Amino acid sequence: MIKAVAGGGGRGMRLVAAAGEFAGALRSAQSEAQHAFGDGAVLLERALVEPRHIEIQVLADRHGHAIHLGERDCSVQRRHQKLIEESPSPAVSAELRERMGAAAVAAVKSIGYEGAGTLEFLLDGDGRFYFMEMNTRLQVEHPVTEAITGLDLVALQLRIAAGEPLPLQQADVQRRGHAIEVRLCAEDAARDFMPQSGTLGVWQPTPRLRVEHALHSGAEIAPYYDSMIAKIVSHGASREEAQRKLIAGLADTVALGVTTNQAFLLRCLANPVFTAGGATTAFIAQQAAALLPADANTDPQTLALAAAMLWATASGERLGAGAAPSSTLSPPGLPSSAPLSPALSASSLAIAARFEVDGRAHGATLVRRDGQRLEITLDTRRHEVSVVELGRHHARVACDGVVERLAWHRDGERLWLAREGVALEVLDTTRDATARHAGAAGDGALRASMTGRVVAVQVSVGQQVRAGQPMLTLEAMKMEHVHAAPTDGVVKALHVGVGDQVAARRVVAEVDAARPATGSAAPSRTEESM
Repeated sequence: MIKAVAGGGGRGMRLVAAAGEFAGALRSAQSEAQHAFGDGAVLLERALVEPRHIEIQVLADRHGHAIHLGERDCSVQRRHQKLIEESPSPAVSAELRERMGAAAVAAVKSIGYEGAGTLEFLLDGDGRFYFMEMNTRLQVEHPVTEAITGLDLVALQLRIAAGEPLPLQQADVQRRGHAIEVRLCAEDAARDFMPQSGTLGVWQPTPRLRVEHALHSGAEIAPYYDSMIAKIVSHGASREEAQRKLIAGLADTVALGVTTNQAFLLRCLANPVFTAGGATTAFIAQQAAALLPADANTDPQTLALAAAMLWATASGERLGAGAAPSSTLSPPGLPSSAPLSPALSASSLAIAARFEVDGRAHGATLVRRDGQRLEITLDTRRHEVSVVELGRHHARVACDGVVERLAWHRDGERLWLAREGVALEVLDTTRDATARHAGAAGDGALRASMTGRVVAVQVSVGQQVRAGQPMLTLEAMKMEHVHAAPTDGVVKALHVGVGDQVAARRVVAEVDAARPATGSAAPSRTEESM
């Protein structure tokens, strides 16, 4: 394992599985470390395959007293960054906890440490643990320790800083029940956890659980910081109870307007491997097919609901501006200013619609039978959908006889829906679909895949390139993404330089496909290490 010396969080970190990979991985790690920390120095250490990531919470005062508060299991990670943390760990016995805790306390005493801190270890399959690093602060996941010990770690840290002795001994530490935390992040799990930014149109945290955040409806998610936007924490008498509570609370949470990892986290929590307590740091990679299903949000009922709500919110969008919610959806006598396409806003009996759900194109025919009842045909399947209630951000909808509640947010031709914690993005493409899709990869325009800062430009104007050849690198939310040439040709224009801040989907470079390139090029890649 190659690791940056000057900082952590997975940045400047590369796993080397074969000798031939070392030189490239070293250059990549040093480059990222230099960009992130201003220091390209790295260290090498033995890599453990599929370990558990276990950390020990410690408290130490200036009077020579130190205690530990048990462990947290932080093994569910992507890009070496934690997504789910829990305490106690399913893999740590009482005897192992005592040994790891004793090692952590001995370490902080040996350096005269003062304050709250976390010692991080890797635990192999044979129960051997290896010191990795110490974070001289409270961690993001400290609430799970607070939940099972009943202690306020922030208050204790302040009391230690004021010179007070620790108010408790090791024997006073009691652990009760089980706690689990998830990190809600503005990122697209289906697109390799690509960071997302923009306006959070609707934010309604669950009232059932502890939620730590600084959000509100209309909040801007900026590209300059880590992608985590909230922490959601559950506590139960058992691990099963804590897991069940967290799934229910996460499903209750509404975050619309920016893509998040909410549905991905729900799949993680419900996964049989996680449920059995068997998740290691390889969990996400090994369970990728189940956690990132290719057919997510493409079942017929979901598509029928998307088409119906796209139709309904064309007139109901004004409710999102603060008007009193309607108790029953009126027939769609739509104003001329409605953002939906003319084909959908017409009052004819049959409505032809085209739309995208999470970027996938679909077509449907809508027939209004009476009042709020629609007959929707997708391919050859027909569904009966009634939008029976449309509130400011919530709706009650019946699809094929099954009634459910949805949360929604409308932004022009873009509609966000949430069903039990699973959000989907619906885009009306009926109006001039051809124009909407102009500028795809075939036109030679290279567009920014995310809002971020240009950290490297690998080509120059006039240079011949192959499709897939790296052209420039963007950085956002602690992640670097290499943007590759969309087609063979010659670089016609570069619209950005190193240090520029660019918005998602902005054209950053152009390739003239009429002038074919020669030679070979390296494939596109994403540099990701958190």
